[in-house]
Formats: sequence, structure tokens, C-alpha cells
Amino acid sequence: MKQSKWIWYPGDFELYHSMLLHNRRRVNGVYKNLNSQKEIDVADTYYYPMWRVDAPRRNCTLIKKAKIENKETVEFFSNADNACMIINGKYHAPGTKVELEKGEYTVRLTGFKNSGFPCFYIKGDTFASDESWEVNDFDKKGEKAGCNNSYLSPDDDPEVFKFSYKRLDPVSITRTAGGVVYDFGKEVFGKITLKNTIPKNCELLIVLGETVEEATDIYEANNVLNAIVKDGEYVSQSSALRYAYIPDFEGETELYLDFEYLDIEDVAEFKCDNELINKIWDTCVYTLHLNMREGFFDGIKRDRWVWSGDAYQSYFVNYYLTRDKETVKRTIRMLRGRAPITTHINTITDYTFYWICSIWDYYYFTKDTEFVRDVYPDMLATLEFIEGRLSEDKMYTTRNGDWVFIDWAQFDRKEGPICAEQMLLCHSYKAMASCAELLDDTKTKDYCLDRARYMEERINQLYWDKEKGAFVDDYTSGRRNVTRHANIFALLFDLTSKERQDSIIKNVIYNKEIAPITTPYFEFYELDAMCKIGDFKYVTDMLDSYWGGMLRLGATTIWEEFDPKMQGTEHYAMYGEKYGKSLCHAWGASPIYLLGKYALGVRPTSAGYATFDIVPNLMCFNNIEGKVPVLDGYVSVKMDKCSITVLTDMEGGTLVYNGVRYPVCKGEELRITI
Repeated sequence: MKQSKWIWYPGDFELYHSMLLHNRRRVNGVYKNLNSQKEIDVADTYYYPMWRVDAPRRNCTLIKKAKIENKETVEFFSNADNACMIINGKYHAPGTKVELEKGEYTVRLTGFKNSGFPCFYIKGDTFASDESWEVNDFDKKGEKAGCNNSYLSPDDDPEVFKFSYKRLDPVSITRTAGGVVYDFGKEVFGKITLKNTIPKNCELLIVLGETVEEATDIYEANNVLNAIVKDGEYVSQSSALRYAYIPDFEGETELYLDFEYLDIEDVAEFKCDNELINKIWDTCVYTLHLNMREGFFDGIKRDRWVWSGDAYQSYFVNYYLTRDKETVKRTIRMLRGRAPITTHINTITDYTFYWICSIWDYYYFTKDTEFVRDVYPDMLATLEFIEGRLSEDKMYTTRNGDWVFIDWAQFDRKEGPICAEQMLLCHSYKAMASCAELLDDTKTKDYCLDRARYMEERINQLYWDKEKGAFVDDYTSGRRNVTRHANIFALLFDLTSKERQDSIIKNVIYNKEIAPITTPYFEFYELDAMCKIGDFKYVTDMLDSYWGGMLRLGATTIWEEFDPKMQGTEHYAMYGEKYGKSLCHAWGASPIYLLGKYALGVRPTSAGYATFDIVPNLMCFNNIEGKVPVLDGYVSVKMDKCSITVLTDMEGGTLVYNGVRYPVCKGEELRITI
């Protein structure tokens, strides 16, 4: 019998779980502890999302037509409030088995669910439920049914996201200030359980923190659980923490955590002779995995939301770490939501541009044409929305309600036609043109290429300051202010001449009077640009000082932001909150991408790694070795000051060293002396 899957309206699984994750954030409210009679802040108040969050459809109809040659049996299941299976016009309720004789059949599944989303499961052979079923609703026909390979049994529930769990015990337990501190040794995510010796119907506080300072500062902590212990046990909601603190508690209890994660295997490896860099690599890997969940999260403590700019970087890190495509696809669908689009993604203009770019990047690394085809109508609608908000001269300018982010940095201003936004839009047109060409949409391809050429000309005409030798933030303000961001994009996206790129390197990149980048977020782009121009010392120095600086302060995951001038708990403050900074933020995991692409040197040169180059570079190390995922295979690289050794299980590879190209044969180790 053919393997069946739960099926649903395409995109509803992502919309449903996006709806849940974006509506579960909590903020501090007031609570009086019954044991101590102290009034403190407790995280028990709903914090609404900052953008429109769409719900899945309440009705769904899926259809399949086929001819069978032999007798078959189908058995029908559904989670819907009301559902039926209609076979050649005859209705059948969930839970029924139907014998099908030889012949032609049209089978229709239809259902309604007032909460959640309607799903269907057919045990059978020809009519086994899977992606071969098609949508047959009033507003859309012919699109493939949605499904997920984690939901293969009729006992599965697609409304429960499937995580893996393992039990973690604290590495230390310390009594302090009349309470107990439990330390898990590093940042973790999961459900706290209290068991055994606690009296029934006891009420306790459990204060969670990424640092011991946060956990023991009960009036400022961001996550304080009101634990009502019934029958001697309490299980919390899933939370991020390293430390758990129970104040005003003299007793003893067993406290542990059910660590919650996606069981995704790493392909990539990296080691060098610098142990700090090795530790940075491992910390970045752990940071990304903690934020790989229903989608790619920004951070696991504060937001636990899906932001397009954060996710865009996580995609690249993921391509150089695992072979996982599903989290990328889920995230892209979550971000887009349902039609019609009425605001920019996350309300941030640049995040809409990143969303378009991400789809072409996804194809280039995976060669998954079907996914591009599935989301292409949404891409066209998104492009139409963007163009409806452009200025008369077809450039981007802020509209009411737009949030221009780019980075946490001081620009000339963000209300006008900011240069970095024009560059991202230009890059989006090129990505859109590439997707259109892939799907044989010549009209859209030609239009987008024309728009990209026009924008590139206007950017170079309006924003280039000859005297400063750089692009300015805004050509309309008259201040001719220069920051690094647009100039970095100009280098990365090849948006200007070689002469001007050289000027940018001299007058911006190496100009210490230009304000430095302060977030791991935009360091992703800066260090990518520095690798592109070959300044690997700058990159390794930044890894040591910035990422290494966090680790020297005891970080077990990469922070949202780091300023070495700060002291003590200053490092943990952000957004006006004493512990507001996320200490596990996915946008800090970029060293995985940088070391895989530029140290190990593995880069696709055509879609899906049909061809790829291996351009290893020692950077500032004495030796490196590692592995990079390549579609369904891998590339292993070893390099020291005497030789390079390469092995891959994929066709199409070429080792490049000192301008000489050496074909790499599948399964055959290639070693050259240097």
C-alpha cells in the first residue's frame, strides 16, 4: 500500500503555525504571590504582533481523478468539524472504508473547521492522500495539495507542530537569597518540570533568565512563571533560559527541562588551528539550531517571531550547515501570508525586498523549481504592491506606515528616498527577473531587467558623491551623509563601476571616520563584502574581537548586539529594558556561512550545484579542514601551507587555486601541492 500523508489547502499548515507562534508572546503583568504576599511583575499578559497575521482557510476541497485496473480499498480520515469524501457523487463520512472496483473515479475531499485548519488522510493506493491531490475550491483550482513528510500516520495531528525532545538536568543547583538557582550550563529551550516533593496545590514563582542576573532579579526579569503545582507536578510552557530561580523557597524539588528541538542533522564541519574560531563555529551552530523551529526565528527569548531580514541571513547559514529545505520553505510562506498584501512584510520595506530575493537564492542553492512555481503568483502580487508605492520617478520612498530598518544605525534620515533601499529594490528586480526566466515568463523577465537597469543608472546618478568618493544616504536632504550600509550593498550587488568600487573601499571601508557596524546583523553583509575584496585579516580580526568578545564574557549563544565598551549588566539591556537584549539571536550565526564559502571556499556556479567551485583560503590560519553540504552531497576540504586536499561525492566540482582550475572527479580525492 502506498504511503499516505495528511493533506490540506496549500500554505494552511504554515499559516496556522505562524498564527500560533506570532500570537503567543507575553509581557509582564502584575501578580501577587500567595505565599509571600509580594506584588511583582509576572509574564502573563498577551503581547500582540506588530503586523497582520493571517489565519488559514476554514473550508477546503481537494480532488483527484484516476483510473484503476484492480480492486482497491480506501479509508477516509479528517480532523474537520464537518467533512466528507465524495466518490463519483456518493458521499462518505470520516472513518469509513470503501471498496473500489476497476474503473474511473473522481474523489473529492471537502471539509470545514471553525478553529485550526481542515486536513484529510486517505489510506489507499491510487488514491492515497499526498501531493498528487489538487485544490478544487471556488477561487483556485489545480494547485497541489499541501503536505508535510512529518505527518504520515492517521494518528498524527498537523495542528501540533512536531518537535523532538530530550531531558536535560541542571548542571548545578545553588541556594541563594532564600531561594534556589538551577543552572543548565548554556542557553536552552523547552518545558520546565517540577516534580516529587512539592506539596499539592502549592504556588511558586519560577523566574527564568538567560543570565543569572536576570533570573534572580525578579522585578526586572522578562519571564516569571506562576507555577500552580497540582498533584505534586508542574509543567511550564516552552521558554528560553539558562537559569531558573525559585525565590522564597526553602524546600527541595526535582527540576528538569524537556529540551525542544528539530532533529536536523548537520552536514557541515569546520576546524582550524585557532581554538577560539572553532568555539565560535560551534556556538554559531548551536545558536542557529535553537532558532530553527516552525520557521527561522529571530531569537528564542524575546520575540520568537519570524522576521524576514533575520530569516534571510539564516537561509544562507543553513545552506552552508544542513541540507534542510523545509524550514526555509515554511518560513517563506509564513512571511508572505495570504492575499491581498496590504503592508510590507513585517511592515518593513527592506524585508519585503529580501523576501523576493530569498526565493531566487533558494532555487540557486536547491534547484527546487516546483517551490518557485508554487509561490510565483505571490511574488507577482508582491511586486505589484511594491510598485504601487513607488514615487513618480519609480524610485522607492517612504509611505505612511512603512518602517525602513536597514540596521540599528544612524542614517541621514529614513523618511526620504534612502540609497540602501534603492539598492535592495534593484537587487529584487534582478531576482524577480531570474525567477521569471526560470518559469518562462518572458514579459516579466524583460520588464524587471529594464527596471533594474533603470534603477542602477539612477542610483549612480543621484547618490554618488564625487568629492566623498562614496554613495550618500539621501540625495534630497542636502547633507550628503555617508554610512557604510549602501556602500557595502554596492560592493556585494555589483551596482557600480570597478573604479567606484575601489573608491568605496578606500573612502568608506577603510575610513575609520565612517561609523562602524555595531550589529551581527549587518556584519553579515560587511564581512561578506570584505571576503569578496580579499581582506581576510579584517574578517578574522572581527571574528576574534566581536564574536570572541561575546564568548570571553561567557556567552553560550550569539547575542543580538555586542558593544565591547559596555560593562556588566549593560550588555543585557536593550529597548529600554534592563534585560531586553536577546542573547540567542540567529543573525549572529554568519561565521558558518563565511567560513564555508570563503575559507573552505565552496560556492555554486550554477543552480543546485550542477557546477561548483572550491576556492579555499587559509585566511589567517595555518590549517583548515571541513565539510560543506552540496545539494544532496558534500565537499570535504583540507588545506595547510603546503597542500590542498579535496573530496566530493558530487559531479561538477572544480578546485581553483592561483588562477589554475583543477577538475574534481566524484569520489576521487584530489591533492595539490602549493
